[in-house]
Amino acid sequence: MKEIWDHPFGHGKLKIERANKHIADIEKRLHASSDSNGPTMHVNATTGKQVLHYGLTDDRLRSDIALIVGDAIHNLHCALDIAWCGMFPATAAHRKFPIYPKKTREEFKGTLKGTGVTVAMLNLVVDGVKCYAGGDADILALHSLDIDDKHHLLIPVLTVVGISGVELENEDGSIDRFDVGITRPNHYWQDVSLGAKFKNHGQVRFKITFREGAPFENLEVVPALFRISAKVSRIVNLLQRMK
Repeated sequence: MKEIWDHPFGHGKLKIERANKHIADIEKRLHASSDSNGPTMHVNATTGKQVLHYGLTDDRLRSDIALIVGDAIHNLHCALDIAWCGMFPATAAHRKFPIYPKKTREEFKGTLKGTGVTVAMLNLVVDGVKCYAGGDADILALHSLDIDDKHHLLIPVLTVVGISGVELENEDGSIDRFDVGITRPNHYWQDVSLGAKFKNHGQVRFKITFREGAPFENLEVVPALFRISAKVSRIVNLLQRMK
């Protein structure tokens, strides 16, 4: 039985599998964080009131997610490069999947002429993937983000948009049920009945987006990465069929 290593495009597909694992690890990292446990309660020493409070305390959460995002992006970009290299003899100079964000469609075509690229490959990257200015936004963003990650961490914007299903049991046995809406950045305070205890800490709802100024700015990271992964997988499969 052949290993995936023996498959002509197995290396690229392994990179995609690893990228998908990294993307899934973003949610796992969120759930593993102490910040996913919901709000806490304490008595204000000054006012004597009991206060419900939530705030981000996991100081490694953003940086860990940034590293995971960078790894996912790099593996997806590598999958394209590996698949492209697989279309040529081992002695060929081709090492990178052709993506030229600053070239026009005609300039892009001109760059590939005379490089040994077949008509089918040319049609794929020119009219299918559109790896040039104004082309496929996902593939162009993948290229740009991978370059950026080589110079600095792709720190995402991580916010808590709310906490659903908080339940407090009061001393008289009554239950207060409510959802927490967080309007100020990642912090929430509310006075509650003195002596109230948690019956349910609720479910924290995180939102992770690309920062302003980056490709995909303000878009949610996980859906965007899974969408890119699906496109990369399609491109690798199409190249494999051409081989």
